[in-house]
Amino acid sequence: MLEEQQMDWLHEIEVVLFDLDGTLYQDGKFYKRYLELLFHEGNYAASLDEILEEMECLLEGKHTSSIGNWYHPSTDTWTRETLGDQLHVTHYTWKGTEADVETNQSTNIPVIYAGDAWSLVSIFTVKYGIEEAQRQQAFQQVRKEMLQGASSFERHAGLYEAIGQLTDVRMKLLLTNSPENTGREFIAALGSSDLFTDIVYGAGKPTGLEHYMNELMKREGLRPEQILSIGDHAWNDLYPVRKLGGRTAWISAYPSSDPSPWDVRMTTLDELAALLKDIQQVKYSKI
Repeated sequence: MLEEQQMDWLHEIEVVLFDLDGTLYQDGKFYKRYLELLFHEGNYAASLDEILEEMECLLEGKHTSSIGNWYHPSTDTWTRETLGDQLHVTHYTWKGTEADVETNQSTNIPVIYAGDAWSLVSIFTVKYGIEEAQRQQAFQQVRKEMLQGASSFERHAGLYEAIGQLTDVRMKLLLTNSPENTGREFIAALGSSDLFTDIVYGAGKPTGLEHYMNELMKREGLRPEQILSIGDHAWNDLYPVRKLGGRTAWISAYPSSDPSPWDVRMTTLDELAALLKDIQQVKYSKI
């Protein structure tokens, strides 16, 4: 619960960075249609039903892997980080058996952080050899169907009200990796286009977020701790900001193995709306 977390820094926040997918809305069904479009035909090592079952296990924390782990396409293995007296990295196969550490050193194919349901789908496409063009086509179709109401995607009026009422911060910025052609109509469908000081499409997170934050601090004369980043994909939305000393709020309906100490951890949009109201209340009381 938000009230149980250490929140004595809220009054410092001058800029709030928002993500789009999984942050301004939550949808627990889109990935089923996404995988359907990708695997409904073709000869793969696993059937669509098997992939859907495995996907659900990954999201629910019932798999040997989970949100917060790293997938290595070149070796079809995973790594998980755990914190103790020092950071410990475990290498293992899809079935959970220990993997040879040496086989995980290839850099021919970039590793993938399992940050959210979208990235898990990407992992399945890489694992089973689906081409990027086919994945992009399926992505565009899923987006289109979401806008047509074919999923559990919906506006959260309380959240958008809280964003609108957050008036005592200097800026509210939306950064999304979605390209402008799909991102703009998606944000318009949410009815949230006018809620933000600026919207950045194709943000190129995580690297793009780090560059953006550095430029923002330089231009606006901000300290890192005056910036709060909110997102569901920790590697894209939070790691770059924490690296620079900013505040971080992770929101996801799914369990994660990532051991990082985010400033706030939330599971629902109700909690996010409450956090924004808390910021506004604290800021207003300081006036």
